[in-house]
Amino acid sequence: MISSLQALRFIFALFIFASHYPLQDGQPEALIDGSGPMGVSFFLVLSGFVMCLGYADKVKLSTFSWGDFMKKRIIRLWPLHILCLLVWIVAAGVHSTFRLAPLPLLGNFFMLQSWIPMVEAKGNSVAWCLSDLVFFYALFPYLMRLRAKQLMVGVLVYFGVILAVGTSLPMHTSSGFILRDWFFYFNPLPRLIEFCLGILVYHAYCQAETWGHVAWWQRLSARSRTFVELLPVVFYAVVLFLVRYTGTPGVNVYSYYLPSCVMIYIYALAYKSGAPGLVSNGLSRPWLIYLGQVSFSFYMIHYLVILIVNRVFSWVYPDNHWALRLVITLGITTIGSILVNKYFEQPIARLLSRRPKK
Repeated sequence: MISSLQALRFIFALFIFASHYPLQDGQPEALIDGSGPMGVSFFLVLSGFVMCLGYADKVKLSTFSWGDFMKKRIIRLWPLHILCLLVWIVAAGVHSTFRLAPLPLLGNFFMLQSWIPMVEAKGNSVAWCLSDLVFFYALFPYLMRLRAKQLMVGVLVYFGVILAVGTSLPMHTSSGFILRDWFFYFNPLPRLIEFCLGILVYHAYCQAETWGHVAWWQRLSARSRTFVELLPVVFYAVVLFLVRYTGTPGVNVYSYYLPSCVMIYIYALAYKSGAPGLVSNGLSRPWLIYLGQVSFSFYMIHYLVILIVNRVFSWVYPDNHWALRLVITLGITTIGSILVNKYFEQPIARLLSRRPKK
């Protein structure tokens, strides 16, 4: 894994955290409104890219097993999902405003919640992304076998179809559920585009030397390389500012296609050239890389920690300042993600990955 991209996993997990952290308990205003979709888009594009780094050649071998591949992916996702879902169910039992609906929760249990247009199917709200990832992983071996041009044309046509279908849906259902927003943001079919874009970025990364991009990067001065590395950061900031003032469903998804691709390609190019700028070097600190490694745990538990800490504060210290809650919540989430990764995720993965003795 490219070290700067590994560290960026944690940075974007923080953006998702900031979008869910309320300045006032029970109020919608967040620490950074709208930064969640930006973080999710980066993760989905990066997932396609990272899958290619690990499996681009393996999926083309005659010995490749789709079943073994999916088993590894599910072992990575499912155990922590179940743990967080159980914590959420306990919290729902304590907090009477949560609704426990058996059938939707069963779909959630099997990571199918993003296919179900019901609020009751959410459970641990952030886990919807797992439903999408399982779908992407299932398709990955077949997508990877397409040529870059075939995939690019397919993505363009598919994007047009998704826009046509999404805009034809009613904005709300009769029960008040925001159907169009669910389709564009949560449903795996539209989000597949970002995963495919990650695969296309990988194809570009493989051609970087042929296209002369590596040589171009190496000719840049250290200051110029740093400047180029900062460009996607500015790009993200501008798009985030514009998207926050646009309420059209889908805009908070496809607006981040290009910034996510640009950021991943630039930092991958810096790595490939062997001449990183100051930003890449800064992101390559061991502690940041480690936090990137536990970013999945951070993502999965952060919303539960926010809910629980806010509830406890409302009982024992209702007049607290949001900054105090922020420090405590972020600290618990970070330490908790490290502990969960070390003492739950890794041991469970080793246990489930063991092959039975013959």
